[in-house]
Amino acid sequence: MSIAMYNDAIRSLRDNGIAVLGTKSATEDDLNQIETRLGVTLPVSYKKMLSEHGALEFDTIEIYGWLSQGIDAKFITNVVYATERERADGRISETMIPFLAAGYGPFYVMDCAEMNTDGEAPVYEVSTGGYTNGKDKLADSFGEFLRNEVRRTLEARAQGGLEFGEDEDSPPSREFISEYWKDRAKDFE
Repeated sequence: MSIAMYNDAIRSLRDNGIAVLGTKSATEDDLNQIETRLGVTLPVSYKKMLSEHGALEFDTIEIYGWLSQGIDAKFITNVVYATERERADGRISETMIPFLAAGYGPFYVMDCAEMNTDGEAPVYEVSTGGYTNGKDKLADSFGEFLRNEVRRTLEARAQGGLEFGEDEDSPPSREFISEYWKDRAKDFE
């Protein structure tokens, strides 16, 4: 069921003209290296994303994954680097895998200690202070979470979305953040 939700999310993006960007697809050997290094079995829908896209980006969402630089890449979008860093800081447990930051504090994890019989792990939003300060369950699987994020993205686009500054009590829009980082990328060339 979760794979179907994942496939639906990717199809919805493409059907709506939203670019689906990836890095280097992870091979079976790459997936085994990730699982061995992190000491967990990865959820099946997340492994499908890794094997199809490596890391995944659409609209302003950047899902951590496998990069062409390999397992030791020192980039936050490398799921191994992100996981090891968050574990070292005590922000996640030894069974959690972070895969997305909200950009305004919280971040999202899959908790592989809670793997179900379908090979899926629930997704939680974790506060900036770490999982011991609170975590909220958002989905039963990565595939469900991705499908929900795609739906939110499509709804926001249909409604035009708010730009940063229109409502000072809300975080910047994904579109604003995307444009900001596209402009900032020139600083790193």
